[in-house]
Amino acid sequence: LPRKGTQKSMVEGHSVHRVARAHTLRLVGRFFKATSPNGRFVDGARAINGRKLNKVEAIGKNLFAWFGGVKVDGRPAVVMHVHFGMSGRWAVFDPQKAPDPTPTTRLKLEADNAISLTLTLTLTLTLTLTL
Repeated sequence: LPRKGTQKSMVEGHSVHRVARAHTLRLVGRFFKATSPNGRFVDGARAINGRKLNKVEAIGKNLFAWFGGVKVDGRPAVVMHVHFGMSGRWAVFDPQKAPDPTPTTRLKLEADNAISLTLTLTLTLTLTLTL
């Protein structure tokens, strides 16, 4: 049996679409401070730091988040691709209730003192610049 508090199964397509809808409602339109607590996504965090999240979209079991863009901040947009792997998750917390990052936390996003967002566990993150 899984230990208490662990994810019981791999993230499936319907779950990724549910995450995209929820994050669109809560996060799109905000500017984020981005950091990489475990140091595995330092360049990616730097590329999206201080930029506005414009869109979150699920395609199959993949999640894409668009930051900035020529019409938003005069620079090419950065697209963050998230693949959750076997047990990845992207959780949203109120800042007062956000847990401390763990050794598996690749990206932490903080917005306007309103929301703290953490990407954790075994997920793959890649960035693409769009012109």
